[in-house]
Amino acid sequence: MRCYFLRRGHIGSVEILTDVSDEAAIKQANALFEKRKKEFEGFEVWDRARFVHCYPPLPPKYTVDPPA
Repeated sequence: MRCYFLRRGHIGSVEILTDVSDEAAIKQANALFEKRKKEFEGFEVWDRARFVHCYPPLPPKYTVDPPA
């Protein structure tokens, strides 16, 4: 999995999150963001092409419904 740190709507940095579940990856990404929140506005966690999590959350208009 990858954690993309965002600055002004663009990727500013990337961290590889290895061998973790979705929940563990989100916790790890939050911990990494806490150390860098002065540099970045938020982050997204992706598992290849699968979106896992973003901070801050997207407004309801932009959220993606999971497949049925």
